Amino acid sequence: MRDIEWLDNATFEIGGHKITMNYEYGGSKRKSAPSDFTMMKSRSFLDQYLQHKGEDFRRILEMGVYQGGSFVFLDQVFNPDRISAIELAVEPIPALDAYVEKHKARASLYYGTSQDDVPRLAQIIDQDFGGELDLVVDDASHFYDQTKAGFAYAFPRLRPGGLYIIEDWSWSFFEDYQREDHPWAAHHSLANLAVDLMEEMALGGAIEDMIVSPHMIKVRRSQQKASEIFKTNARRGRNYQLI
Repeated sequence: MRDIEWLDNATFEIGGHKITMNYEYGGSKRKSAPSDFTMMKSRSFLDQYLQHKGEDFRRILEMGVYQGGSFVFLDQVFNPDRISAIELAVEPIPALDAYVEKHKARASLYYGTSQDDVPRLAQIIDQDFGGELDLVVDDASHFYDQTKAGFAYAFPRLRPGGLYIIEDWSWSFFEDYQREDHPWAAHHSLANLAVDLMEEMALGGAIEDMIVSPHMIKVRRSQQKASEIFKTNARRGRNYQLI
C-alpha cells in the first residue's frame, strides 16, 4: 500500500501522480490532465478507504469513474493484480485512457456501460477477474433501481470477506433534491437500498455486516455461499413503499 503525500488541503501525490479533490454541486468542472487527476470527493472519503490499509484487494471493480482520480487512487493505494472500471458516459477521458494504456496488462476501462447492464457486467467480471472480486466501489448512478441491479449481480461474486462500497447514498435527504422540478425527482432514494441490505443481512446470510456512514455504505461479504440475493421479503405486512 503506497503512502499519500499531501501537497495542500485538496491535492496529494501518490506513485508519481497528483490527484486533486474538487467537489462541486452538479459536477466538478476540473478536467484531469496527464498525471494530474481530478477526484470529486472530500478528504473524509479518502479516510474511509485508508481504513482498509493492509486488506488483500487483488481484484477491484469500480463503477463510475468521473474524471478518473478515484481509479488512479484505488490502483495506487491498493496495488491490485487487476483493476477494471465501467463508466456510463462515452466521452473519453484522455488522461485516464493514457493511464490505463500504460497499465493495460492489468487495467481496463469500459465506456458506455451502465451498472444495471447485467449481461455486460457478467462478461467483464468473468473475463477480467475470472468471476471473483475482492473490492467493488460503486460511485455510478446513485439511483436505487440501477444500484440495486448492479449490487444484486456483483455482490455474490465477491470472495468471502470481500467488500462492496456504495457512495453517496444520502443525496435524497438534502434540500435541493426535495424540489419537484429537480432532475432526479423521479428517482427513488438510494436510502431504500439500505433497508433492503438490512433485510438481506437478517434473512439471507450472504452479508456479514454493513456500516452506514454519512458518505457511504460498506457491505462485507460473509463466508456463506450465495449465488443470489434479494430473494426473500419478510417485511412487516409485506408492504414497503419506496421513498
